[in-house]
Amino acid sequence: MAGMLPHACDIERLSDGELTEFVRLLGQAAAVMQSSAAIAAAEIETRSRRELGPESLARKAGVKSGAELVQRLTGSSLTDARKAVRVGVLLETAQAVAPEPADAGPRSIEVLAALPGAWSAPIAVAVRNGWLPAEHADRITSGLGQPRDDASTPAYRQAVLRLIADCWDGELTPEDAGRAAKATRAVLDREWAQQNAQRLYEQRSLKRTVRGDGMVKYDLLVDPATDAQIWTPIRRHLSPRLGGPRFMTDEERARAEELQQDARTNEQLLADTFTAFLTAGVTSSGVFGKYTPTVTIAVTTSELKKAITADAARRNSPPHDGPPGQPPDAASGTSTHRPPATPPPGADGIAWLDGRPEPLTGAQLITALCDGDAAAALLDETGQTLDATKAERTFSTRQRRAMALRDGGCLIPGCPMPPDATEAHHLNPWGENEANHKTETKDGVLLCKFDHLNLHNHGGRIERRGNTYWLHWPGEEPVRLLPKHSLTTQLRTQGELP
Repeated sequence: MAGMLPHACDIERLSDGELTEFVRLLGQAAAVMQSSAAIAAAEIETRSRRELGPESLARKAGVKSGAELVQRLTGSSLTDARKAVRVGVLLETAQAVAPEPADAGPRSIEVLAALPGAWSAPIAVAVRNGWLPAEHADRITSGLGQPRDDASTPAYRQAVLRLIADCWDGELTPEDAGRAAKATRAVLDREWAQQNAQRLYEQRSLKRTVRGDGMVKYDLLVDPATDAQIWTPIRRHLSPRLGGPRFMTDEERARAEELQQDARTNEQLLADTFTAFLTAGVTSSGVFGKYTPTVTIAVTTSELKKAITADAARRNSPPHDGPPGQPPDAASGTSTHRPPATPPPGADGIAWLDGRPEPLTGAQLITALCDGDAAAALLDETGQTLDATKAERTFSTRQRRAMALRDGGCLIPGCPMPPDATEAHHLNPWGENEANHKTETKDGVLLCKFDHLNLHNHGGRIERRGNTYWLHWPGEEPVRLLPKHSLTTQLRTQGELP
Protein backbone atom coordinates (compact mmCIF):
# COMPACT_ATOMS: atom_id res chain seq x y z
CA MET A 1 0.00 0.00 0.00
CA ALA A 2 2.83 2.39 0.81
CA GLY A 3 4.34 1.78 -2.62
CA MET A 4 1.06 2.69 -4.30
CA LEU A 5 0.76 6.10 -2.63
CA PRO A 6 1.97 9.18 -4.55
CA HIS A 7 5.07 11.12 -3.52
CA ALA A 8 5.05 14.74 -2.40
CA CYS A 9 5.99 15.96 -5.88
CA ASP A 10 3.01 14.07 -7.35
CA ILE A 11 0.61 15.57 -4.80
CA GLU A 12 1.79 19.08 -5.67
CA ARG A 13 0.56 18.56 -9.25
CA LEU A 14 -3.00 17.70 -8.21
CA SER A 15 -5.81 20.18 -8.86
CA ASP A 16 -7.88 21.44 -5.93
CA GLY A 17 -10.65 18.92 -6.70
CA GLU A 18 -8.21 16.03 -7.11
CA LEU A 19 -6.45 16.94 -3.87
CA THR A 20 -9.62 17.04 -1.77
CA GLU A 21 -10.83 13.78 -3.32
CA PHE A 22 -7.44 12.16 -2.62
CA VAL A 23 -7.59 13.16 1.05
CA ARG A 24 -11.18 11.85 1.29
CA LEU A 25 -10.12 8.47 -0.13
CA LEU A 26 -7.18 8.34 2.24
CA GLY A 27 -9.62 8.87 5.12
CA GLN A 28 -11.74 5.95 3.92
CA ALA A 29 -8.68 3.72 3.58
CA ALA A 30 -7.49 4.76 7.04
CA ALA A 31 -10.89 3.86 8.51
CA VAL A 32 -10.70 0.35 6.99
CA MET A 33 -7.15 -0.10 8.26
CA GLN A 34 -8.16 1.18 11.70
CA SER A 35 -11.02 -1.33 11.89
CA SER A 36 -8.76 -4.25 10.97
CA ALA A 37 -6.10 -3.11 13.43
CA ALA A 38 -8.73 -2.76 16.17
CA ILE A 39 -10.04 -6.29 15.67
CA ALA A 40 -6.49 -7.62 15.83
CA ALA A 41 -5.82 -5.54 18.97
CA ALA A 42 -8.92 -6.96 20.65
CA GLU A 43 -7.79 -10.49 19.77
CA ILE A 44 -4.36 -9.78 21.29
CA GLU A 45 -6.11 -8.58 24.45
CA THR A 46 -8.19 -11.79 24.52
CA ARG A 47 -5.10 -13.97 24.17
CA SER A 48 -3.38 -11.94 26.92
CA ARG A 49 -5.95 -12.58 29.66
CA ARG A 50 -4.40 -12.80 33.10
CA GLU A 51 -5.96 -16.19 33.83
CA LEU A 52 -3.90 -17.72 30.99
CA GLY A 53 -0.81 -17.31 33.15
CA PRO A 54 2.46 -18.18 31.35
CA GLU A 55 0.49 -18.89 28.15
CA SER A 56 -0.67 -15.28 28.00
CA LEU A 57 0.49 -13.67 24.75
CA ALA A 58 1.49 -10.49 26.60
CA ARG A 59 3.44 -12.45 29.22
CA LYS A 60 5.31 -14.29 26.48
CA ALA A 61 6.31 -10.92 25.02
CA GLY A 62 7.45 -9.65 28.41
CA VAL A 63 4.69 -7.06 29.01
CA LYS A 64 1.77 -6.90 31.41
CA SER A 65 -1.24 -6.54 29.15
CA GLY A 66 -2.49 -6.92 25.61
CA ALA A 67 -2.71 -3.12 25.25
CA GLU A 68 0.98 -2.79 26.14
CA LEU A 69 1.84 -5.39 23.52
CA VAL A 70 -0.20 -3.48 20.92
CA GLN A 71 1.65 -0.33 21.91
CA ARG A 72 5.01 -2.05 21.39
CA LEU A 73 4.02 -3.54 18.03
CA THR A 74 2.53 -0.37 16.58
CA GLY A 75 4.72 2.30 18.17
CA SER A 76 1.59 4.13 19.34
CA SER A 77 0.83 5.59 22.75
CA LEU A 78 -0.68 3.36 25.43
CA THR A 79 -3.84 5.49 25.30
CA ASP A 80 -4.22 4.82 21.56
CA ALA A 81 -3.52 1.12 22.07
CA ARG A 82 -6.24 0.84 24.71
CA LYS A 83 -8.61 2.71 22.42
CA ALA A 84 -7.86 0.25 19.62
CA VAL A 85 -8.74 -2.62 21.97
CA ARG A 86 -12.05 -0.96 22.91
CA VAL A 87 -12.95 -0.40 19.25
CA GLY A 88 -12.02 -3.99 18.45
CA VAL A 89 -14.37 -5.23 21.15
CA LEU A 90 -17.12 -3.11 19.58
CA LEU A 91 -16.51 -4.69 16.18
CA GLU A 92 -16.60 -8.17 17.69
CA THR A 93 -19.91 -7.26 19.32
CA ALA A 94 -21.27 -6.12 15.95
CA GLN A 95 -20.32 -9.43 14.38
CA ALA A 96 -22.18 -11.28 17.10
CA VAL A 97 -25.29 -9.07 16.92
CA ALA A 98 -25.57 -8.80 13.12
CA PRO A 99 -23.24 -10.86 10.90
CA GLU A 100 -21.59 -8.54 8.40
CA PRO A 101 -23.65 -8.21 5.20
CA ALA A 102 -22.11 -8.18 1.75
CA ASP A 103 -23.36 -4.63 1.31
CA ALA A 104 -24.18 -2.60 4.41
CA GLY A 105 -26.34 -0.27 2.34
CA PRO A 106 -27.14 3.36 3.16
CA ARG A 107 -26.97 4.35 6.81
CA SER A 108 -30.27 4.03 8.62
CA ILE A 109 -31.39 4.79 12.17
CA GLU A 110 -34.31 2.40 11.66
CA VAL A 111 -31.90 -0.48 10.96
CA LEU A 112 -29.89 0.33 14.10
CA ALA A 113 -33.04 0.70 16.22
CA ALA A 114 -34.22 -2.79 15.21
CA LEU A 115 -30.99 -4.50 16.30
CA PRO A 116 -31.10 -7.04 19.14
CA GLY A 117 -28.55 -7.09 21.93
CA ALA A 118 -27.26 -4.58 24.44
CA TRP A 119 -27.99 -0.85 24.49
CA SER A 120 -24.62 -0.20 22.82
CA ALA A 121 -25.23 -2.58 19.90
CA PRO A 122 -26.21 0.26 17.50
CA ILE A 123 -22.81 1.88 18.09
CA ALA A 124 -20.98 -1.35 17.32
CA VAL A 125 -22.90 -2.06 14.12
CA ALA A 126 -22.66 1.56 12.97
CA VAL A 127 -18.85 1.37 13.24
CA ARG A 128 -18.71 -2.04 11.52
CA ASN A 129 -20.91 -0.80 8.64
CA GLY A 130 -18.79 2.30 8.16
CA TRP A 131 -21.64 4.55 9.26
CA LEU A 132 -19.81 5.98 12.28
CA PRO A 133 -16.08 6.67 12.68
CA ALA A 134 -14.39 4.64 15.38
CA GLU A 135 -13.23 7.79 17.18
CA HIS A 136 -16.82 9.05 17.46
CA ALA A 137 -17.96 5.66 18.74
CA ASP A 138 -15.25 5.59 21.39
CA ARG A 139 -16.10 9.10 22.60
CA ILE A 140 -19.83 8.31 22.77
CA THR A 141 -19.28 5.02 24.62
CA SER A 142 -16.85 6.58 27.09
CA GLY A 143 -19.08 9.60 27.64
CA LEU A 144 -22.23 7.57 28.34
CA GLY A 145 -20.60 5.09 30.69
CA GLN A 146 -22.84 2.22 31.79
CA PRO A 147 -26.54 2.24 32.75
CA ARG A 148 -26.97 2.09 36.50
CA ASP A 149 -29.71 -0.57 36.29
CA ASP A 150 -31.87 -2.49 33.83
CA ALA A 151 -34.66 0.05 34.10
CA SER A 152 -32.50 2.78 32.55
CA THR A 153 -31.26 0.63 29.65
CA PRO A 154 -34.06 1.63 27.19
CA ALA A 155 -33.28 5.32 27.79
CA TYR A 156 -29.60 4.66 27.05
CA ARG A 157 -30.55 2.86 23.82
CA GLN A 158 -32.62 5.87 22.71
CA ALA A 159 -29.79 8.22 23.66
CA VAL A 160 -27.35 6.21 21.54
CA LEU A 161 -29.63 6.42 18.51
CA ARG A 162 -30.06 10.17 18.96
CA LEU A 163 -26.32 10.75 19.31
CA ILE A 164 -25.58 8.70 16.17
CA ALA A 165 -28.22 10.67 14.25
CA ASP A 166 -26.67 13.92 15.50
CA CYS A 167 -23.26 12.80 14.26
CA TRP A 168 -24.81 12.32 10.82
CA ASP A 169 -27.06 15.37 10.63
CA GLY A 170 -24.81 17.82 12.44
CA GLU A 171 -21.43 16.47 11.27
CA LEU A 172 -20.26 16.42 14.89
CA THR A 173 -16.56 16.20 15.62
CA PRO A 174 -15.44 13.43 18.01
CA GLU A 175 -15.00 16.06 20.73
CA ASP A 176 -18.53 17.40 20.22
CA ALA A 177 -19.95 13.86 20.27
CA GLY A 178 -18.10 13.12 23.51
CA ARG A 179 -19.36 16.28 25.19
CA ALA A 180 -22.95 15.57 24.14
CA ALA A 181 -22.66 11.99 25.44
CA LYS A 182 -21.29 13.15 28.77
CA ALA A 183 -24.08 15.69 29.20
CA THR A 184 -26.62 13.03 28.23
CA ARG A 185 -25.28 10.70 30.93
CA ALA A 186 -25.71 13.45 33.52
CA VAL A 187 -29.38 13.77 32.55
CA LEU A 188 -30.05 10.01 32.53
CA ASP A 189 -28.12 9.25 35.71
CA ARG A 190 -28.62 12.06 38.24
CA GLU A 191 -26.88 10.15 40.99
CA TRP A 192 -23.74 9.90 38.85
CA ALA A 193 -24.03 13.61 38.03
CA GLN A 194 -24.04 14.51 41.73
CA GLN A 195 -21.16 12.17 42.50
CA ASN A 196 -19.15 13.40 39.51
CA ALA A 197 -19.60 17.05 40.48
CA GLN A 198 -18.36 16.26 43.99
CA ARG A 199 -15.47 14.18 42.61
CA LEU A 200 -14.30 17.02 40.38
CA TYR A 201 -14.55 19.52 43.24
CA GLU A 202 -12.52 17.31 45.56
CA GLN A 203 -9.69 17.10 43.02
CA ARG A 204 -8.94 20.83 43.26
CA SER A 205 -5.32 21.61 44.08
CA LEU A 206 -2.59 24.22 43.78
CA LYS A 207 1.08 23.28 43.62
CA ARG A 208 3.94 25.77 43.77
CA THR A 209 7.38 24.78 42.49
CA VAL A 210 10.49 26.97 42.49
CA ARG A 211 12.64 26.08 39.50
CA GLY A 212 16.40 26.13 39.46
CA ASP A 213 16.50 29.33 37.39
CA GLY A 214 14.38 31.19 39.93
CA MET A 215 11.09 31.07 38.05
CA VAL A 216 8.08 29.90 40.06
CA LYS A 217 5.56 27.47 38.56
CA TYR A 218 1.98 27.26 39.79
CA ASP A 219 0.04 24.14 38.86
CA LEU A 220 -3.63 24.95 39.46
CA LEU A 221 -6.36 22.33 39.10
CA VAL A 222 -9.97 23.50 39.56
CA ASP A 223 -13.47 22.16 38.94
CA PRO A 224 -15.66 23.54 36.10
CA ALA A 225 -17.62 25.96 38.32
CA THR A 226 -14.44 27.54 39.69
CA ASP A 227 -12.92 27.67 36.22
CA ALA A 228 -15.92 29.65 34.98
CA GLN A 229 -15.39 32.21 37.74
CA ILE A 230 -11.72 32.57 36.80
CA TRP A 231 -11.83 32.28 33.01
CA THR A 232 -14.94 34.41 32.29
CA PRO A 233 -13.38 37.79 33.27
CA ILE A 234 -9.96 36.89 31.84
CA ARG A 235 -11.38 35.91 28.47
CA ARG A 236 -13.59 39.01 28.41
CA HIS A 237 -10.58 41.20 29.15
CA LEU A 238 -8.44 39.61 26.38
CA SER A 239 -11.26 38.88 23.95
CA PRO A 240 -9.77 40.72 20.92
CA ARG A 241 -6.55 38.72 21.20
CA LEU A 242 -8.41 35.42 21.67
CA GLY A 243 -10.72 35.65 18.64
CA GLY A 244 -13.50 37.79 20.10
CA PRO A 245 -16.17 39.70 18.16
CA ARG A 246 -15.45 42.73 15.99
CA PHE A 247 -18.58 44.81 16.75
CA MET A 248 -17.94 46.89 19.87
CA THR A 249 -18.12 50.40 21.33
CA ASP A 250 -15.53 53.06 20.53
CA GLU A 251 -13.93 52.47 23.92
CA GLU A 252 -13.77 48.71 23.34
CA ARG A 253 -12.42 49.22 19.83
CA ALA A 254 -9.60 51.38 21.18
CA ARG A 255 -8.84 48.76 23.81
CA ALA A 256 -8.85 46.06 21.11
CA GLU A 257 -6.37 48.01 18.99
CA GLU A 258 -4.13 48.46 22.02
CA LEU A 259 -4.17 44.72 22.68
CA GLN A 260 -3.41 43.88 19.05
CA GLN A 261 -0.34 46.13 19.17
CA ASP A 262 0.85 44.67 22.49
CA ALA A 263 4.20 42.94 21.96
CA ARG A 264 3.55 40.30 24.60
CA THR A 265 2.56 36.77 23.56
CA ASN A 266 -0.91 35.48 24.40
CA GLU A 267 0.63 33.27 27.09
CA GLN A 268 2.35 36.28 28.65
CA LEU A 269 -0.85 38.31 28.50
CA LEU A 270 -2.76 35.47 30.17
CA ALA A 271 -0.16 35.26 32.95
CA ASP A 272 -0.20 39.03 33.52
CA THR A 273 -4.00 39.24 33.43
CA PHE A 274 -4.36 36.31 35.82
CA THR A 275 -1.98 38.04 38.23
CA ALA A 276 -3.96 41.28 37.91
CA PHE A 277 -7.17 39.34 38.53
CA LEU A 278 -5.81 37.98 41.81
CA THR A 279 -4.46 41.37 42.80
CA ALA A 280 -7.81 43.04 42.08
CA GLY A 281 -9.50 40.63 44.43
CA VAL A 282 -7.21 41.80 47.23
CA THR A 283 -6.85 45.50 46.51
CA SER A 284 -10.20 46.22 44.76
CA SER A 285 -8.30 48.30 42.23
CA GLY A 286 -10.97 47.95 39.55
CA VAL A 287 -8.54 46.52 37.00
CA PHE A 288 -11.43 45.23 34.88
CA GLY A 289 -13.11 48.64 34.64
CA LYS A 290 -16.89 48.67 34.72
CA TYR A 291 -17.13 45.00 33.75
CA THR A 292 -18.44 42.77 36.51
CA PRO A 293 -17.30 39.16 36.05
CA THR A 294 -20.61 37.34 36.40
CA VAL A 295 -20.97 33.68 35.53
CA THR A 296 -24.23 32.79 33.77
CA ILE A 297 -25.87 29.51 34.76
CA ALA A 298 -28.63 28.13 32.53
CA VAL A 299 -31.44 26.25 34.28
CA THR A 300 -35.03 25.36 33.45
CA THR A 301 -37.82 26.45 35.76
CA SER A 302 -38.59 22.85 36.78
CA GLU A 303 -34.96 22.10 37.66
CA LEU A 304 -34.72 25.32 39.68
CA LYS A 305 -37.83 24.30 41.65
CA LYS A 306 -36.18 20.93 42.38
CA ALA A 307 -33.02 22.69 43.61
CA ILE A 308 -34.96 25.06 45.86
CA THR A 309 -37.04 22.21 47.32
CA ALA A 310 -33.95 20.07 47.97
CA ASP A 311 -32.16 23.05 49.54
CA ALA A 312 -35.10 23.69 51.86
CA ALA A 313 -35.13 20.01 52.85
CA ARG A 314 -31.43 20.14 53.68
CA ARG A 315 -31.80 23.30 55.76
CA ASN A 316 -34.80 21.97 57.65
CA SER A 317 -33.34 18.55 58.43
CA PRO A 318 -33.32 17.95 62.21
CA PRO A 319 -30.08 17.84 64.24
CA HIS A 320 -28.59 14.42 64.81
CA ASP A 321 -25.64 12.78 66.45
CA GLY A 322 -23.21 13.79 63.73
CA PRO A 323 -20.72 11.70 61.82
CA PRO A 324 -18.72 8.95 63.51
CA GLY A 325 -15.85 10.25 65.61
CA GLN A 326 -17.39 13.67 66.36
CA PRO A 327 -17.57 14.37 70.14
CA PRO A 328 -20.98 15.21 71.59
CA ASP A 329 -21.84 18.69 72.75
CA ALA A 330 -20.54 19.20 76.28
CA ALA A 331 -23.75 20.70 77.61
CA SER A 332 -26.43 18.59 75.98
CA GLY A 333 -24.52 15.39 75.31
CA THR A 334 -25.57 15.54 71.65
CA SER A 335 -24.16 17.12 68.54
CA THR A 336 -25.94 19.84 66.58
CA HIS A 337 -23.70 19.35 63.54
CA ARG A 338 -25.72 19.07 60.33
CA PRO A 339 -23.69 17.56 57.52
CA PRO A 340 -25.17 18.27 54.10
CA ALA A 341 -27.86 15.74 53.28
CA THR A 342 -27.75 14.16 49.83
CA PRO A 343 -31.16 14.24 48.14
CA PRO A 344 -32.27 11.04 46.43
CA PRO A 345 -31.29 10.66 42.74
CA GLY A 346 -33.36 12.97 40.54
CA ALA A 347 -34.72 14.99 43.47
CA ASP A 348 -32.02 17.68 43.25
CA GLY A 349 -32.01 19.88 40.17
CA ILE A 350 -29.20 20.32 37.68
CA ALA A 351 -27.97 23.43 35.89
CA TRP A 352 -25.36 24.15 33.25
CA LEU A 353 -22.38 26.44 32.73
CA ASP A 354 -21.74 27.62 29.18
CA GLY A 355 -19.72 25.14 27.14
CA ARG A 356 -19.60 22.50 29.88
CA PRO A 357 -20.97 18.95 29.63
CA GLU A 358 -20.64 18.52 33.40
CA PRO A 359 -23.74 19.83 35.21
CA LEU A 360 -23.87 21.73 38.48
CA THR A 361 -25.87 20.13 41.24
CA GLY A 362 -28.82 21.99 42.71
CA ALA A 363 -26.74 22.70 45.82
CA GLN A 364 -23.97 24.28 43.75
CA LEU A 365 -26.55 26.37 41.89
CA ILE A 366 -28.16 27.70 45.06
CA THR A 367 -24.75 28.44 46.59
CA ALA A 368 -23.56 30.38 43.53
CA LEU A 369 -26.77 32.43 43.44
CA CYS A 370 -26.65 33.18 47.18
CA ASP A 371 -23.00 34.24 47.04
CA GLY A 372 -23.64 36.54 44.10
CA ASP A 373 -21.02 34.74 42.01
CA ALA A 374 -23.48 33.91 39.25
CA ALA A 375 -26.65 34.98 37.50
CA ALA A 376 -29.30 32.41 36.63
CA ALA A 377 -30.82 32.44 33.17
CA LEU A 378 -34.23 30.77 33.24
CA LEU A 379 -35.58 28.82 30.28
CA ASP A 380 -38.87 27.06 29.81
CA GLU A 381 -39.17 23.34 29.09
CA THR A 382 -38.76 23.89 25.34
CA GLY A 383 -35.42 25.64 25.77
CA GLN A 384 -36.77 29.09 24.87
CA THR A 385 -35.92 32.33 26.63
CA LEU A 386 -38.06 35.46 26.39
CA ASP A 387 -37.80 36.57 22.79
CA ALA A 388 -37.46 40.21 21.86
CA THR A 389 -38.14 41.98 18.59
CA LYS A 390 -36.92 45.47 17.76
CA ALA A 391 -36.82 47.64 14.66
CA GLU A 392 -33.03 47.98 14.71
CA ARG A 393 -30.42 46.21 12.67
CA THR A 394 -28.20 44.95 15.49
CA PHE A 395 -29.10 42.46 18.18
CA SER A 396 -29.40 43.76 21.74
CA THR A 397 -27.36 42.47 24.67
CA ARG A 398 -30.47 40.71 25.96
CA GLN A 399 -31.01 38.98 22.60
CA ARG A 400 -27.38 37.91 22.33
CA ARG A 401 -27.60 36.43 25.82
CA ALA A 402 -30.68 34.46 24.78
CA MET A 403 -28.87 33.17 21.66
CA ALA A 404 -25.85 32.23 23.77
CA LEU A 405 -28.05 30.08 26.01
CA ARG A 406 -29.68 28.48 22.98
CA ASP A 407 -26.61 27.94 20.74
CA GLY A 408 -23.81 27.47 23.28
CA GLY A 409 -21.22 29.05 20.95
CA CYS A 410 -20.50 29.13 17.23
CA LEU A 411 -23.02 26.81 15.56
CA ILE A 412 -20.74 25.70 12.71
CA PRO A 413 -19.85 21.99 13.17
CA GLY A 414 -16.46 21.48 14.76
CA CYS A 415 -15.94 25.12 15.80
CA PRO A 416 -14.98 25.38 19.49
CA MET A 417 -15.55 29.14 19.89
CA PRO A 418 -17.66 29.93 23.00
CA PRO A 419 -20.53 32.48 23.01
CA ASP A 420 -18.38 35.45 24.06
CA ALA A 421 -16.14 34.91 20.99
CA THR A 422 -19.01 34.99 18.49
CA GLU A 423 -21.07 37.44 16.45
CA ALA A 424 -24.82 37.45 15.78
CA HIS A 425 -25.74 36.49 12.20
CA HIS A 426 -29.08 37.52 10.63
CA LEU A 427 -30.75 34.61 8.83
CA ASN A 428 -32.85 37.10 6.85
CA PRO A 429 -30.51 39.75 5.36
CA TRP A 430 -31.59 43.21 6.48
CA GLY A 431 -31.05 44.76 3.05
CA GLU A 432 -33.14 42.30 1.00
CA ASN A 433 -36.52 43.88 1.71
CA GLU A 434 -38.41 45.91 4.30
CA ALA A 435 -40.04 42.77 5.72
CA ASN A 436 -36.64 41.88 7.18
CA HIS A 437 -36.34 45.19 9.04
CA LYS A 438 -36.76 43.56 12.43
CA THR A 439 -34.32 41.74 14.65
CA GLU A 440 -35.71 38.61 16.29
CA THR A 441 -33.76 36.15 18.40
CA LYS A 442 -35.25 33.14 16.61
CA ASP A 443 -33.92 34.45 13.26
CA GLY A 444 -30.37 34.96 14.45
CA VAL A 445 -27.59 32.52 15.27
CA LEU A 446 -24.13 32.84 16.78
CA LEU A 447 -21.08 32.43 14.52
CA CYS A 448 -17.43 33.12 15.23
CA LYS A 449 -15.70 35.84 13.19
CA PHE A 450 -14.03 33.38 10.81
CA ASP A 451 -17.15 31.31 10.11
CA HIS A 452 -19.31 34.43 9.82
CA LEU A 453 -17.06 35.90 7.11
CA ASN A 454 -16.66 32.50 5.47
CA LEU A 455 -20.44 32.14 5.20
CA HIS A 456 -20.88 35.52 3.52
CA ASN A 457 -17.81 35.19 1.29
CA HIS A 458 -18.69 31.77 -0.14
CA GLY A 459 -22.44 31.93 -0.68
CA GLY A 460 -23.54 29.96 2.36
CA ARG A 461 -26.83 30.52 4.12
CA ILE A 462 -28.59 29.29 7.25
CA GLU A 463 -32.27 28.35 7.24
CA ARG A 464 -34.59 28.01 10.22
CA ARG A 465 -37.14 25.18 10.14
CA GLY A 466 -39.30 25.58 13.21
CA ASN A 467 -36.87 25.24 16.12
CA THR A 468 -34.02 23.73 14.06
CA TYR A 469 -31.35 25.42 11.95
CA TRP A 470 -29.74 24.10 8.76
CA LEU A 471 -26.56 25.15 6.96
CA HIS A 472 -26.68 25.28 3.15
CA TRP A 473 -23.57 25.44 0.99
CA PRO A 474 -24.05 25.78 -2.78
CA GLY A 475 -24.35 22.35 -4.40
CA GLU A 476 -24.19 20.39 -1.12
CA GLU A 477 -26.72 18.64 1.10
CA PRO A 478 -27.89 20.76 4.06
CA VAL A 479 -26.30 20.09 7.45
CA ARG A 480 -28.25 20.44 10.67
CA LEU A 481 -26.67 22.92 13.09
CA LEU A 482 -26.88 21.41 16.55
CA PRO A 483 -26.79 23.68 19.62
CA LYS A 484 -23.79 23.02 21.84
CA HIS A 485 -25.23 24.16 25.17
CA SER A 486 -25.66 21.26 27.58
CA LEU A 487 -29.10 22.49 28.65
CA THR A 488 -30.30 21.85 25.08
CA THR A 489 -28.85 18.33 25.35
CA GLN A 490 -30.83 17.87 28.58
CA LEU A 491 -34.09 18.90 26.92
CA ARG A 492 -33.45 16.70 23.86
CA THR A 493 -32.59 13.74 26.09
CA GLN A 494 -35.84 14.26 27.97
CA GLY A 495 -37.71 14.25 24.65
CA GLU A 496 -38.85 17.87 24.90
CA LEU A 497 -36.92 19.05 21.81
CA PRO A 498 -36.34 17.40 18.40
